[in-house]
Amino acid sequence: MLTQHTYFNLDAYKNPATDKIWNHTLYMPYSERFLVGGDDAVPTGKIDKAAPGSIDDFWSKPGMQIGHASEAEGFSGHCGAGGQCEGYNGYWLIDNAPKDAVVVSLASEFSGIKADMKTDQVGVVIYTCNWFSGKDQALKTTQLGVEGRKNVTRSSCVAIEAQDYPDGVNR
Repeated sequence: MLTQHTYFNLDAYKNPATDKIWNHTLYMPYSERFLVGGDDAVPTGKIDKAAPGSIDDFWSKPGMQIGHASEAEGFSGHCGAGGQCEGYNGYWLIDNAPKDAVVVSLASEFSGIKADMKTDQVGVVIYTCNWFSGKDQALKTTQLGVEGRKNVTRSSCVAIEAQDYPDGVNR
């Protein structure tokens, strides 16, 4: 499965309030449906719809923060691993997007930076870096500045990966 695997923190770890990406906004207007993942985070083959305001809702209105559901029951462990992870490691389908439409928008109010994605792929994986330990991945020297921050920590970045159906060959 070919994809890109770039990690984003649009605040460049300089937001003094937090290094987490929960305050970044994510908007996927053509992605009401998603693949249900198992405890191993591999899609089960079942397709579900994200109800407005639910954990998986990033389609119903612009400006929804990635962490909008962080206090909701089920958010911890939502990405599998027997409840040991937090956030997202899932696949959203892109349905009925016009050609050359922006299908994903990521933005930060703190930095004012916005990144838009266009793709011809059928869906996108959103991964909120829940397996980063905070010990092994050093920040770039340009990202230093907030005292005490030296490494990429859990949930402090997000990967947005346009690709075909993950595990599709087996489903």
